Amino acid sequence: MASLYHRGPKTWRISIELGKDPKTGKRMRKFKTFKGTKKEAQKKMLELVKKYEKGNFSEADNITVEKYLKKWLYEYKKNDLSRTTFIDYKNIIDNHLAPYLGELKLKDIEERHIIKYQNDKLQNGRMDGNGGLSKRSVQYHHRVLSQALKHAVYPYKLIENNPCRSINAPSPKNTEFFPLSQNQANKLLDSLKNNLSFYTLIYLALYTGLRRGELLALRWKDIDLDNKRLFVRRSVTEISGEGLIYKEPKNENSKRAVDFDEDVANILNYYRKKQFKYYKNDAIIFLHEDGSVIRPGYVTKKYKKVVKKLGLNKTRFHDLRHTHASWLLQLGENPKVVQERLGHHDVSITLDIYSHVIPSMQKDAVKKLKKNKNRNHGYKMDTK
Repeated sequence: MASLYHRGPKTWRISIELGKDPKTGKRMRKFKTFKGTKKEAQKKMLELVKKYEKGNFSEADNITVEKYLKKWLYEYKKNDLSRTTFIDYKNIIDNHLAPYLGELKLKDIEERHIIKYQNDKLQNGRMDGNGGLSKRSVQYHHRVLSQALKHAVYPYKLIENNPCRSINAPSPKNTEFFPLSQNQANKLLDSLKNNLSFYTLIYLALYTGLRRGELLALRWKDIDLDNKRLFVRRSVTEISGEGLIYKEPKNENSKRAVDFDEDVANILNYYRKKQFKYYKNDAIIFLHEDGSVIRPGYVTKKYKKVVKKLGLNKTRFHDLRHTHASWLLQLGENPKVVQERLGHHDVSITLDIYSHVIPSMQKDAVKKLKKNKNRNHGYKMDTK
């Protein structure tokens, strides 16, 4: 749709409707001032309509994939992404997509190029040269490239089709995890009695199910000791060259209140008294003895060393969260309650992750059902 407006002596304004911006939903229009007769202006308007309906494919004859990806990232996505996600996208483009596909003209990129990229990254994609990337990482690369090429089709109108659409990204298997038994958890905690900060961190992970970044971002003002409840309001991550970045959780379910028991309250209260010289209401809870913040990387390395000495090599820090969930489900807790404590977006995610626990829950349910029977129904069975 196009319109022509008379602006003065032999001066015309051409307005062309380009649909709605997929990000904002606002109408997009292109304006052009033209000098000449009305007939000449109408002819120019028709030329412009054909040009914008077809798309500006002439620009794609010259733009490379690398130049386009960076244009897309900084012009189209930067203000739409969190700081950490923007850095993730930038690293994928700078270190992987651009070096491998960047010299191709945007109009020339095809399915075969993307398939070869994915296969090569799975075989030898690590930056240190020691093997390939995980399927999950390459799947993430595919997602970023597909988003960029989708927008090259519309609204940029640089290419006619997105070649990523007809390609399957690598499908990662669900990550295997190793929840601790109660005895193993006690053994782990006993080994940390000389390190109060780390002991408290591990105890809280086991009995609240918080993620590593959520635990390390906790402040004393997020803890209500009187009502035995904590509030997850943010998370922390560490990015090379950027340092520690604190941010609100991605989804509303991750912002949550998590109740805890009297034992957790006592440990937190004791820990607060021991670090009294650093205590402030808005201060970070988990600090080293010198008052410096405990960083995510330190937690991962320290945990690996501790569990290796205990012969629990397979378990990772994140398995403490899985341990919390598994314990609750094995005790017969409603999966909806577990979902809310963990901050999953939907209960189906919780059930999918912890499906291995469900069979034992079913057996317990059958036993409860049998116990609840008041009488036998049907025919008496001859068991001789």
